[in-house]
Amino acid sequence: MKTENNTIRHYEKKAGILAGRYESANVDTLQHQLLSVLGNCSSIFELGCGSGRDAAFLLKHTEITNLVITDGSEEMLAQAAILHPELIPYLKKLELPDGLKKDKAKFEGIYSIAALMHMTTANIKETLNRIAQSLTPNGILFISVCTKRGEQPPDDHRTFTIKSSEWWTDQVEETGLNVTAATESIDGLSRAEARWLNITAIKPN
Repeated sequence: MKTENNTIRHYEKKAGILAGRYESANVDTLQHQLLSVLGNCSSIFELGCGSGRDAAFLLKHTEITNLVITDGSEEMLAQAAILHPELIPYLKKLELPDGLKKDKAKFEGIYSIAALMHMTTANIKETLNRIAQSLTPNGILFISVCTKRGEQPPDDHRTFTIKSSEWWTDQVEETGLNVTAATESIDGLSRAEARWLNITAIKPN
């Protein structure tokens, strides 16, 4: 867990700066894809909410009756509460993968934007397996992960597991989920060197 702890410490120290950056990103395409995938789900679980940007979008545009919004950083949760106070009743601290061992709830939709690549490969695999267990039959998973990025600044101590689109697709399918879409997109902050992969998968009935 050491590398993941370094990532959480980074977010604790720079939560305000990072939350502001996330709020400024152009994510219209991503959010509309998220809505098209999860818009009919009545129960939704988010892993790694950051500034709360995407959860606030879903809450505004859907009829969710059970929403749980999580992050491993207390400071990021605090920023989400400031920027999107309507999310306060739904915010919860949860560190991956251990937090999913304790949460036995089932959800129709689970999503994670720009979070899973901050883990080691072993913990990515464990987290994806636990996500699959947390989905209802016909439940939907949507993840967005970075597959390419520029050089990491020396003061950025976050873990980045950068893998190919094929690798991520394989990890999801190894959990027993069926990948229905895997699309690549450019960076919402206009970083030319960054590329993102968006995966949609369904749990068989």
